[in-house]
Amino acid sequence: MITKILFCIASFLSMELVAHIMHKYVMHGFLWSLHKSHHQKTKGFFEKNDLYFLIFAIPGIAFLFTGLQNSYDWKFFVGLG
Repeated sequence: MITKILFCIASFLSMELVAHIMHKYVMHGFLWSLHKSHHQKTKGFFEKNDLYFLIFAIPGIAFLFTGLQNSYDWKFFVGLG
């Protein structure tokens, strides 16, 4: 059980670093066309930047799902983190 908790904590901490790098070099880099709507006043409720939710959520959901299918193996706890 301690290993699964450590997977969860390690993946959470790793994703903080990944999120920082993604924001600095991807969102403000080659995918600026999606992210710039976040820095501008928009008329609607949604903006192009909201697509990042899908981009970043899909891997986490995939880890949760495949880990759940395999009796809560390490992939579940990585997705949870």
